[in-house]
Amino acid sequence: MHTIQNEYLSLKKIASSGQCFRWRRLGNDKYEILAFGRMLIAEQAGNIIMLDCSEEEFYTLWHEYFDLDCDYSQYHRAAEESGLEFLKQASEYSRGIRILRQELWETLVSFIISQNNNIPRICLCLERIIARFGHFPAQGEITEDSLEGLGLGYRDGYLYDAARQFSPDMQDFSLICGVGPKVNSCVRLFGLSKKDEFPRDVWIKRLETEHFGGRFPEERFAGFAGVMQQFLYYYGRSENYIKHLNSSSNNSPRSGSP
Repeated sequence: MHTIQNEYLSLKKIASSGQCFRWRRLGNDKYEILAFGRMLIAEQAGNIIMLDCSEEEFYTLWHEYFDLDCDYSQYHRAAEESGLEFLKQASEYSRGIRILRQELWETLVSFIISQNNNIPRICLCLERIIARFGHFPAQGEITEDSLEGLGLGYRDGYLYDAARQFSPDMQDFSLICGVGPKVNSCVRLFGLSKKDEFPRDVWIKRLETEHFGGRFPEERFAGFAGVMQQFLYYYGRSENYIKHLNSSSNNSPRSGSP
């Protein structure tokens, strides 16, 4: 058992942040985490995180996975001092989210599956793939017909093309069939830890329209715009924000009212 203390790490928030799809909730603030062929049981009480691993395994794998070399207080401070009120709200609400340093091939597969999918269905698709192979399939195990019948739709062809073209030293994934700007940006952010990436999905584009005049000024956060994106994404999908929108809508004058 290894214990760490960090006020900028929340298992619950990371699990719901849309960057990882192989975390399984075991109880209140307790998770099974599968990554790099290992399984970690992690449980949190306040700022204390208990990890079911040896000290050696923690420092050789999980320390980097949770990006613990990085002080996230600097990112929250940048959001608070930005003068962007909505970003400040998102930063406060999202405190504890970190950018995980995930295995690149698994990240690519996960975000190809994420296209036009919600998080529960992404997780289900990955579970079906793992059940078929008995493990997360290596690049060479995915063949033209190996994914048939798993309910992946058009994505199985994309995954086969990814298996043919992927190499561990790739930096740009847009040449792979089905990988557009958003997926490419996600893979770079979550698989290569390129924190300057700012993926734009429908949620982020909506927030940009509603709160940033159509475009978030990512250039103001050079080197860590992706962290700001995660704050916005997590807050923008939260019940708190949706309630705020509904309240604002109910309190605003209706069109055509006297």
